[in-house]
Amino acid sequence: MDKAFAAWNEAIAKAIASVGTPQFAPRLGDALSSILDFDILMVFAYLGTDKPVCLHHNMTPMRARTVVDAYVSGPYVLDPFYNTANDPAASGVRRLRDMAPDQFHKSEYYRRHYKLTGIRDEVGILCRPAGWTGVVVSFTRPVTAPAFGRHDIKAVRAAQPVIQMLADRHWSRSTSAGEASDKPPAPPRDPIIAPLNRMTDGILTPREIEITALVLQGHSSGSIARHLTIAEGTVKNHRKNIYHKLDVSSQSELFAMFIQQLSAH
Repeated sequence: MDKAFAAWNEAIAKAIASVGTPQFAPRLGDALSSILDFDILMVFAYLGTDKPVCLHHNMTPMRARTVVDAYVSGPYVLDPFYNTANDPAASGVRRLRDMAPDQFHKSEYYRRHYKLTGIRDEVGILCRPAGWTGVVVSFTRPVTAPAFGRHDIKAVRAAQPVIQMLADRHWSRSTSAGEASDKPPAPPRDPIIAPLNRMTDGILTPREIEITALVLQGHSSGSIARHLTIAEGTVKNHRKNIYHKLDVSSQSELFAMFIQQLSAH
């Protein structure tokens, strides 16, 4: 038997045996490390527009303050994994670079969440445990290591069915009586547009709000133009007006205003 296959079998067997116990997540990490190299392992649970819940991570407390705590404080709404977890049609293995907008790596969110923490690349397995909109089991590589390659993604995709099945069992939760209600669900609140509307308080037009949201997510003017079916020159004029109206001169200042608004609510 191939040694790598034997190592995977042994590790995943231990993970299976630990479902429902505190040892499950670390053993799941051991199983993943038998098929590929990674640095950070994180598991985030998402429930609509609620703040994410970190179910597991393997970081030191100091690093977790930057990677986890800062993320949960508000910037998560700009995270491609957050958007994917809340998309009922999404499934399977997702790679950051495949989901992110064209200028994501130049965005202020990327600089503060990925570059600042030394993360080069991230891959996630999207799970759907009962009681959550989605749970993402993700793993990263640092800037000192190569990005995940085709061989890595192939290995994760091969392991994904069993990992998702185990994760769905382990992290499922039942809805409590206090959470249950006969009332119809409230209309979904856009996690980016709503705080932008509060932040700008009528200063920006609805179209400018749309464009501001896309800028914060990491879209270029060309990408925004394609997304909204308008001319790129029109987008650039809107961006100029947005910066003028908000009295900011950079995406960094715009991001800071947005995060301040998120932190206030």
